[in-house]
Amino acid sequence: MEPWPDEPAVGAVFTPTTYWASSEQMELPAEVCTEVPARVEAVDIDGRTEWVAHLGDGFITMMSDIAVVGDVVLRGCLVWDRYLWLDFKTRPQGSLRILDRAGLLVQREEWTATRHPGMFSVTYSGALEYHQRDSGPAGFGVRWKASIVETVTPDN
Repeated sequence: MEPWPDEPAVGAVFTPTTYWASSEQMELPAEVCTEVPARVEAVDIDGRTEWVAHLGDGFITMMSDIAVVGDVVLRGCLVWDRYLWLDFKTRPQGSLRILDRAGLLVQREEWTATRHPGMFSVTYSGALEYHQRDSGPAGFGVRWKASIVETVTPDN
């Protein structure tokens, strides 16, 4: 999820807007990737086709880099994007529970001063690196927070 804010807390149940990111799509470190069985379907909405993956317990996530339908095994991770509704019309369904705040995905950053005093432009480069908890090396900026989640049924 984005590097802000710190909610939801461990143990919280919430209904996020997510998409599935393959390890190749985002060049993800192995530490944040998992394999999940899913059923992918094409959904026609407002004159366009979107692909959604059913992950179980009524939870669906958007697919941005796959046009394969049917039963598949996804490799990668969920990405919680609060602004996903700008790109997709399908409404999210299902809930997740945060089990742990596992770590951070960081990337080398370079700050360039702007013409406004105290303001900087940040440029990221290099591979994403995973670091446990809140540890990140000097010269790197947090791009994503990594959490361990589980799908929950509506009556849990």
